[in-house]
Amino acid sequence: MGHRHPSKLKNSEVSHARARWLLRAELACCAECCTEGNREAVADLAEGGVFDSLITGFVLARVQRWYSPSRPQRYPATVYSIAPIDQRDFWQPTTQHCMRVCVVEGARGTRVDTRPALKELTLMSVRDRTLVLDDIIDGLCEDET
Repeated sequence: MGHRHPSKLKNSEVSHARARWLLRAELACCAECCTEGNREAVADLAEGGVFDSLITGFVLARVQRWYSPSRPQRYPATVYSIAPIDQRDFWQPTTQHCMRVCVVEGARGTRVDTRPALKELTLMSVRDRTLVLDDIIDGLCEDET
């Protein structure tokens, strides 16, 4: 690409450079870069890779949003079990499946074990991975605006 998408991202948990680039491209509505970035993300299912970084950022941002003193949460817990029902219903079935195995850990829910979700993604078709990626990107972009 011969251009950049300037933007300061709020979510520091999306740490992978290409994941951050894809998120900035989405926020800039650059179809060409989004297509390239989506292709990279669905192909990079390694721990510490693009998809891993996006899932981690998404989950940690959501866990902070979902926190309620009236509904304390104990960790470890799956993302699906702590997500509000209206949020879970919004996700594609493939995303719901990944969030059933993605685990939030740490005393305050500050870590995410994405390995089971990444393993499930490797078993999915590229189309199904893209559905999960779309839900995650949508959630991350929502947090950025």
